[in-house]
Amino acid sequence: MDLTNAMQGGDRITKQRNLFLLLTILLAVTSSALSLKILMQEERIIIVPPLTSEVMISNRKVSSSYLEQMTMVFLNSLLDLSSIDVLHKRDMILKYTSNSHPSFSKRINEYFADSAEKYKNFDLVTYFTVKNMEIDETKGEVIAHGILTSRYGKRGFESTPTSYRLSFEFSGGYLRLKEFNQVVDDKDKREAR
Repeated sequence: MDLTNAMQGGDRITKQRNLFLLLTILLAVTSSALSLKILMQEERIIIVPPLTSEVMISNRKVSSSYLEQMTMVFLNSLLDLSSIDVLHKRDMILKYTSNSHPSFSKRINEYFADSAEKYKNFDLVTYFTVKNMEIDETKGEVIAHGILTSRYGKRGFESTPTSYRLSFEFSGGYLRLKEFNQVVDDKDKREAR
């Protein structure tokens, strides 16, 4: 009797072991399949707050709405300046300036160095109002058209229609500024002569 019970117990343990082994193999195969799926799929990141519209990042390219929103943030820090905040805004912009080439951060530093001196000497305050934007998603470039309003201390205001080009690259999960410059069209060149 003890021998029959022992054999039945052994059979039961063998069945449990086989079931456990089968489940382990099944879980290993499932885990491997999910890992392969994650590695093979295209990643899409959808960003909502603090932006005013939904944006999408896919294949190291960003949507035009994301470029538009980030251009507004960068323009605020690059053009809405006073002698008090120019160095703070420089530090903020440099955190999001591209590191792929040293000339990018060098140009931004030069821009803010010139601005700091000019804003201090003339007691200058500027504000840029965007009228419209030309967005090129493939190049990661935006041209913002608008009015640059300058206040020279107590001497008065000056409003100038102007355009600025911002070039971006997406790296490290951030949209980084490569270049920022004023767009000078042929009409402006003729008037300067």
